[in-house]
Amino acid sequence: MNLAEDVQGQIIQAATERFRHYGYGKTTMAEIARDCGMSAGNLYRYFESKSDIGAVVCVAWFGELQLATRTAAERAGLAPAERLEAFVLAMCRFTLESVRNTPHIQEMVDFLCEERLDLLEAHLIALRDIVADILADGTRRGVFAVADPRETACTFLDACVRFEYPPLMVYDDQEKVEIAARNVVGLIVQGLRPRSGGSA
Repeated sequence: MNLAEDVQGQIIQAATERFRHYGYGKTTMAEIARDCGMSAGNLYRYFESKSDIGAVVCVAWFGELQLATRTAAERAGLAPAERLEAFVLAMCRFTLESVRNTPHIQEMVDFLCEERLDLLEAHLIALRDIVADILADGTRRGVFAVADPRETACTFLDACVRFEYPPLMVYDDQEKVEIAARNVVGLIVQGLRPRSGGSA
């Protein structure tokens, strides 16, 4: 890692802490610079705007979520239906943990929707591809009957959006949310099965 990358890493770490505790909207470039022990002018040498910093923070967060869901879904010995459930439970648990650790996480979601929708779309594509692989695997095994795994994966994610959207995760405790997640996946799995039957 060169000096510039090291400094950028320090900036991202400081910004992440600021966003977590005070919110994206209330954080200024001057505050991030001060936390890094540098001038605001020097900070702009590495990032042109707070939006650029926010984008890097969000990409890292998305990467962690994608890794968590992929790792859960690829555990050895899981049947296709179990892989779908593991994917959603991992997404659910990651989001719940993020809500607990980052009180102002909704501000980051709003930032993405308003300023960097491209990052959100790329994240959804990554999740879609994970689910599509599971659906394709299940179809090859005769467990699912899915003509277009990618299109069906998009619908699956639409049905499970509650378990990744922070404002919808704060009303119930983790046990209730996970029961809801299992119920939703179970209902979807029934619709994915071949008409003639099939087992997961």
